[in-house]
Amino acid sequence: MNTPADSFEREWIVSLIQTKMMPPRLPAGCVHRPLLLRRLDERRPRQITLVTAPAGFGKTTLLAAWSEAQTRKKRPVAWLSLDEEDDDPQQLGAYLVAAISRASTEIAWQAQHVLDNDAHTPVRTVISVLLNGIAAYGRSVFLVLDDVDRLSARPVLAIVSRLLRYAPDNLHVLLGARGEPALSLSGLCSPDKLSHVDVDDLRFSLDDAQAFFDHTGNTLLSRNSVELLNSATEGWVAGLQLAVLGLNRVDDVTALAGHLADSRFGIDRYLNDTVFANLPSHMLTFLLCTSILERLTATLCDEVMGGESDSGEKLDWLERHNVFIRPLDETQSWYRYHALLSDALRRRLVRQTPRQVPLLHRRASLWFARARLWPEAVRHALAAGDLAQAAGWAENCAMEMLQRGDPFKLPGWIRKLPPDVIAGRLRLRLAKAWALAMSLETARASKEITKIADDFERVARDDRSVADEVAWAEINAIRAVIAAVNDDSEHALELGRAVVASTAPVDSWVRHYAQSAEIFGLVYRGQFAYISSVWRAAANQVGLSRKPNSTDMLPDVMYGVAALIHGELPEARQVMERAMRYSEEEQGEWSAGAAAVAGCLASIYYECNELSEARKLIEGRMTLALETAPLAASMRYMLTASRLLWRDGKKGPALAVLEDGRQVAITRRWLRLKLACDAETARQLLADGRVAEARQLSDDLSASVPMMCEGRRGSAIETWVSYCVLQARVLLAENAAGDAVGFLSRSLENLVALGWRYAEAAVSLLLALAHEQNGASEQAFAALGNAVRIGSAIGMINSVVDEGAPMRALLARFRRTPSEIAAKHDSYIGTLLSAFDDADNMRSSSSSYADTKMTPGTLSARELEILSYVARGLSNKEVGRSLNLAPETVKWHMKNVFEKLNVNSRFEAVQSAFGLQPGAD
Repeated sequence: MNTPADSFEREWIVSLIQTKMMPPRLPAGCVHRPLLLRRLDERRPRQITLVTAPAGFGKTTLLAAWSEAQTRKKRPVAWLSLDEEDDDPQQLGAYLVAAISRASTEIAWQAQHVLDNDAHTPVRTVISVLLNGIAAYGRSVFLVLDDVDRLSARPVLAIVSRLLRYAPDNLHVLLGARGEPALSLSGLCSPDKLSHVDVDDLRFSLDDAQAFFDHTGNTLLSRNSVELLNSATEGWVAGLQLAVLGLNRVDDVTALAGHLADSRFGIDRYLNDTVFANLPSHMLTFLLCTSILERLTATLCDEVMGGESDSGEKLDWLERHNVFIRPLDETQSWYRYHALLSDALRRRLVRQTPRQVPLLHRRASLWFARARLWPEAVRHALAAGDLAQAAGWAENCAMEMLQRGDPFKLPGWIRKLPPDVIAGRLRLRLAKAWALAMSLETARASKEITKIADDFERVARDDRSVADEVAWAEINAIRAVIAAVNDDSEHALELGRAVVASTAPVDSWVRHYAQSAEIFGLVYRGQFAYISSVWRAAANQVGLSRKPNSTDMLPDVMYGVAALIHGELPEARQVMERAMRYSEEEQGEWSAGAAAVAGCLASIYYECNELSEARKLIEGRMTLALETAPLAASMRYMLTASRLLWRDGKKGPALAVLEDGRQVAITRRWLRLKLACDAETARQLLADGRVAEARQLSDDLSASVPMMCEGRRGSAIETWVSYCVLQARVLLAENAAGDAVGFLSRSLENLVALGWRYAEAAVSLLLALAHEQNGASEQAFAALGNAVRIGSAIGMINSVVDEGAPMRALLARFRRTPSEIAAKHDSYIGTLLSAFDDADNMRSSSSSYADTKMTPGTLSARELEILSYVARGLSNKEVGRSLNLAPETVKWHMKNVFEKLNVNSRFEAVQSAFGLQPGAD
């Protein structure tokens, strides 16, 4: 059955509530409290002020008054009123960015741009971008988080802790709470930067109470009467507000004071006796019915009241009579009841008319649905017992999030629904599985989609409708994404093909994910010609003239990776540059999408010896790449970043980057990434004469890698090639060239069969050096000639140069030897030899780790000692061996280093502690 909400155009965007980001308007006659305001104004760098008091002591009023004073001084003040709905990290992150944006778009525009345009960027990264914007602003920025004690979820507390721990010196945070928040504030900053305002500070003095009664028009009260009432309430502001309401009915101040002395323990009874009993009946009915609302506006109240049209007048009446109501915005469109009043009203409503409560919530849910305020619409639908309606709205919002590529908000959004409701909604279950797969949480995603598929299989295939076929295609698409993230190229190909071949009318974004998985699988079948035809056909269907979107770019980026692997560097460059422009312009310079493309494009620039362009892409994106980049992009980012540092003579940081990549690989079980980092680590260790360390690495891998990779199909081939190259390098360093030739020859056979010209050329270079060391000059020139032939065609430069002096000598000899290949590619060989000269000049002018001055800051002696080993490129295990520490102990110390230095990787820790600047020319 259609509801009134269905008649509106469906816009399933989960909007933020603007009034949560506005300090409540100060009530008429608000008592000015200059001493407390001055205390809040006392600021030190990274100041945190905690204001705690039970309901009714004026905590929020004080913070609102202070905020208003700062705003009058043209200072940027961001406000956020928190509630239980914010116990979700993505939602809280969105509100924090929006709140700062309201204070100053100049501060938060980068974070807002990333949040709006690249939902794959994790919230912790968005917070980092936001903090960078605050630091760059220079002047003081203020943030008020009211009711912070309502937050309890560990991921949310981690976000707030991150905000406070890493706050720049110019950010001052004020926290309002009814009790001690779950945050561990003692560890966030030194005691001299954490100040408290508590209930004793907020209690009204006699002068405050006198000013309060004067402002409210009770000027006939004697000083003694005011003192009696203030004493009875113990300076409790809400108690004095109750006294104002009671004074109109109770002439005896002494009797009223007696009532108030007990009111905090029997607030319902007092309100019933002195407030509710004396209200006009229609006003009491209005209060009871609208008490279900967290915030009120006239048209919403009209709806809840069953179609009345005078709610605006009633809200005005309540404000004029000071009945615990407060406007939330300047236009007085939105209001909120005081917590004491709303809690008492709700309890009375349930006692008196329990059957009416679902109807009231149902009316509210429909109003919020028409206003497209979906979180509140769903909340009230659930309260009304309309589970199917709530699930339907949540489902539509979930699908909108998926189409925008927004996986992180989805789990929290779906958690709002009871489990039995989710169990009966296939689309919601699929949305949850999509979200987990897109977020790289493949273990949980696989568990979810397996349950869905098992349930789905129970339906006979002959009984399936078109909708069922669409759902089955999505099940396969999700499984294809999981397989791709897990680096299982064979399953990704099989599942991606099934979706692409399906005639079910799946959404285009689903098909794009499937096409990307198919291309990924085809890369490791060596079918680049077919990949190219598939991609071009898909591009023509989309229309190359149309502006692409994020899901359109998925097959493009995957095709660019395929072109890169198959040695089509000019083609890969063109596609990646297009994707990079889109990512930076539409998603943001510091988005996850930009970081992923940056790694691939930077590797191309590096290969083509365009080092300054490669540095621009790499710089500043390390943390983002570590956290969000898929395997292929992460691998190219780490290798390129490390080689750039190595070129600059920064050997320790170059190895630290590889160790960061290795740790990500271990966490995500990405063996291909780990072996790529291991192979590059061995190359750099051997170039520095550290043969024993390289041999240890080689031996550690020999115990496990062959049984996992040798002879296997798919992406395991690339892992096996990395292993063979690593072993060959170590053998060459140990003058065992014959054994090295065996490893390289076997690898080369696989690469030639797959048509991977780029890797074929790189392995041919090393094979040439192995033959040369083995005294087989003819074979060495044949291998080198093959590398030159391919390298000249694809523009390969730095894979040659990075093989060092032995390669330069061999290349110079090859150029002088009469041969058809040498003559045909003489210009290219000349370019390579010039690049060797440039690299030598660069290394001789670069500073090394040993030349830099340490700036230890707050690190302990043990932490500095461990970090100095990390700066040499040692892994946790190697540091442990050197210092006789368990690897877990080293890991624990490094975690402390990360927190103290506000960094997220070994590279950043080394850079911060020892003053190294990445990629400086």
